[in-house]
Amino acid sequence: MDRYVELLKKCGVETWFIREEGRNTVELYFIKKNLDMRRINNTVDSTISVYADVEKDGTKYRGCSDIIVDSSMKDEEIERRIMDAKYAAGFALNPFYELPAPEKSECVVKDSDLNEKSLSEIAESFCTAVYSEDNETSSFINSFELFVREIHCRMRSSQGTDVSYVKRKVSGEFVAQSKEPQDVETYQDFDFDTMALSEIKKLVKDTLALTKDRASATGMPKKGEYDVLLSDKYVPQIFAFYAERAHAAYIYPGYSNYEVGKNIQGDEVSGEYLDMDFVPSNPFNEEGIKMVERPFVKEGVIKTLHGTQRLSYYIGIPQIGTYDKLRVRVGKSAFDDMKKNCLHVVNFSDFQVDALDSSFKGEIRLAYLYDDKGNKTCLTGGSVNGNLMKSQTEFEFSKESQKLSSFEGPMAVKLKNVAVAGE
Repeated sequence: MDRYVELLKKCGVETWFIREEGRNTVELYFIKKNLDMRRINNTVDSTISVYADVEKDGTKYRGCSDIIVDSSMKDEEIERRIMDAKYAAGFALNPFYELPAPEKSECVVKDSDLNEKSLSEIAESFCTAVYSEDNETSSFINSFELFVREIHCRMRSSQGTDVSYVKRKVSGEFVAQSKEPQDVETYQDFDFDTMALSEIKKLVKDTLALTKDRASATGMPKKGEYDVLLSDKYVPQIFAFYAERAHAAYIYPGYSNYEVGKNIQGDEVSGEYLDMDFVPSNPFNEEGIKMVERPFVKEGVIKTLHGTQRLSYYIGIPQIGTYDKLRVRVGKSAFDDMKKNCLHVVNFSDFQVDALDSSFKGEIRLAYLYDDKGNKTCLTGGSVNGNLMKSQTEFEFSKESQKLSSFEGPMAVKLKNVAVAGE
């Protein structure tokens, strides 16, 4: 990194930011239960942000242009790219904004039980956990990919920032298949920052079960309004809506009216109140800002807004960075008790929550229709269409929780009186 700093000075760049990231990765690729390929990758690349300050008609502007370089490049090539970025930054102008106060820190190792084993040992443990659940006769894992990464990140700036951290994570995907009475597949992905062996086992077991049910499901829900139960990976998408609306990228152009102190849930809440915290995914964000846990929404009232350094400066909030992980308070209802008189959608073709108009929608691949005694019928087809602004006053959260790399909170959420298109 010192080399890049010297080249920036040589090119006459006064304001700059460098982010260098090294990744050590163990990759495993399976076809059914057979290891098809194993790869170990070690890569390092750096992103250099070059800033240019310009004044026009008494108004100050700041431009920025990014380049990606690596240590294999010759000085002449890097200098050429820096000069190109310097030139481009003079045209990519925005209203002037201050950069965050400089941060300095020794290298921070993110705390995790993943640190207790080698990357290969972690990979072996996850593979064992995954295939320990692949013992069904009617459904099975068709393919499986696993990535275990150790990330080394360092950031420096002309303002004086010099921080670094190390973190580990496990991610991957698999496809479950069932061939009878019809041939269907279910795609599933995962992302953990802990040794989440019990969580991956549950994910595999549940996915194999729903794939089996999808193969036998033929009926479609009848058109009407239902209490819709969402669980597992669809739950974080509900709460991410609020984090998006509280981001400076939505507030600055006027897409969102969120502000600190605003009651976003309304005065007539008959269900669960929103209680959320911003939790750092990394010790420092991509702009070198130190990330700490912060209250986000308490009893439906906004306590903190977040965003990039530039847009945060524009709307006059502290430059605390963008948070991509939430911790949400769980509810009072047992998950099994929530499975009554409702449509539990366990798999969508695509589920979307729109932060602009607060709508949510998705085409149903598999849903369980529960009666008042908890008996279920497997259904497929139709779609769910609702609005979070309408549903948020009657939220029902499970007391059972889930913990993912980007979310900690209820395992299930029930949304009341949601429109369902069907037969």
